[in-house]
Amino acid sequence: MLVLGIVGSPRREGRTASLVNAALQGAASTGADTERIYLVDYQIRPFVGQGGAEEGVRFVPSELSALCTTADALVLGAPVYFGEINGLTKDFMDSVRIPNENGKPALGIAIAGGSGKGLYSGVQSLYHWFYHRQMRAIDPTPATRFVMNATLAELYHSGERLAQMASQLRPFAGAGREDRWAELAAYYADLPYLRCDMVDEFMTLAHQLVHTRRDHPNWEQAMDALRLAHESMMRGERAAAARQAVQAYDLLLQA
Repeated sequence: MLVLGIVGSPRREGRTASLVNAALQGAASTGADTERIYLVDYQIRPFVGQGGAEEGVRFVPSELSALCTTADALVLGAPVYFGEINGLTKDFMDSVRIPNENGKPALGIAIAGGSGKGLYSGVQSLYHWFYHRQMRAIDPTPATRFVMNATLAELYHSGERLAQMASQLRPFAGAGREDRWAELAAYYADLPYLRCDMVDEFMTLAHQLVHTRRDHPNWEQAMDALRLAHESMMRGERAAAARQAVQAYDLLLQA
């Protein structure tokens, strides 16, 4: 059984690679074989749309599609730039061909390594792809630099779970691709983070900073702002919550 880790960042020793490694280590602890690849090592071109999907296969090397097909489970990690996954990962997603994708276990990791903004929108892009490819993805991992150690530990366990799923493949039911959407939509509806927006994002970032920067001189002021944000959320006042969560975030991001 093979769990394939795909590093979408061009930085070989960066945060994306570390996060993918953590998941692979968890998978290996169950006895699974693991392999890590870097998309930057392959000649992947942007798919320009001419000729439709059949033409798109030419934009990703055949050996990369073969690796993804051979793998029993995939771990896909990508950095987030301006709220979206990087272009290299998106080009791979646009053109790779995986004929046995139905029910293939998958794990997506998006790392918003600078400001943290885009941690949810980035991971949502990966999971929209898993959904449309009809893979059986496990809980997403939106990551930031603020809580890296906790995220690495979480990913170890995600890797264990992914390997266990790969040993008991469960394709989505249906005679053909178009017969599976009801089950697919129901499955993905239960995964966390896929409905989060920019307000949820700043709430999460403020939480992370409040819990990791208790010695910051602005901590009490930030805590008050976050408390007000929670109260606004409970009243359904999301615009007010956004302002208050951003205030808490800004207070603790300052040096």
